Parts: sequence; C-alpha cells; structure tokens
Amino acid sequence: MVVPLGRKQGIVIDAGRGGHYRVQVKNTTVSCREHDLADAEPRRNTRVRAEPRGPATATDAEGTAATIDLHGLTVEEALARVVEAIDAALRRGADRLDVVHGKGSGLIRDALHRHLKTMRVVASFRLDPQNAGVTWVYF
Repeated sequence: MVVPLGRKQGIVIDAGRGGHYRVQVKNTTVSCREHDLADAEPRRNTRVRAEPRGPATATDAEGTAATIDLHGLTVEEALARVVEAIDAALRRGADRLDVVHGKGSGLIRDALHRHLKTMRVVASFRLDPQNAGVTWVYF
C-alpha cells in the first residue's frame, strides 16, 4: 500500500537504487520511497475456493529466495499470483523467485515467460535445469 495516497493498494513494478520504487496503483504509476510503502492488510475473501497444492509463498533462511506454486490455477490467476509474489519478494529484499508451474501442457509456463519479458523489474529468468516445471526469476 502507498501510504501518502491514502493507503491505496498497488504493485511494485520497479525497484531502483537508494530505496526508490515505482508502484502501479490502478492505471497510474507513482514513484515513492520505501518508507512510503506498507504491507496490505489481508483481504477478506467471501468466496470459498480450493487452494492450490503446496505453499503459496515461502522464504529460505536468508530471505533471499522465495517460491510460489501455481498448480491448480488458471493462466490469469497464475499471472496475478506471480505479480503479487514478485511485489512481495521485492519488498522483502529477495533476489530470486522460484515459480513452480509444472510441466503439463505448458500454457502457464509460456504465458508466464511472455509476461516476465514485459516486466522491467525482472533482470532475467530461466528454467531450472533439473526441473523443467520450475522457472527461476531474478531481480
């Protein structure tokens, strides 16, 4: 949330040097400092929905890598979750996000890779050489 804008929710789209961030709030992009950002309160979900298997996100002991599991999601849901996970990982100071999309038909993987190419905050990404069902995203 961007505090000076009345705690409006946004997504971090670029993390610059010196604690400067670009945040997308609805159809507007704003620049702000780290102290202008706050974690969003959890949303109250009125619909009952099955959760995908595995953890939504996890952090390793050093806090430098995170994981998100997209199994059981549609392409649109998966992309939205990845954007949220990237936002959270950047705010935590992570340098990598491991996206578990599975091998399956490749629909989510292909859509994910297309979307990652458009995100300025993503320095690079590649498939895990040991598991083609996982993409490593670097910031």
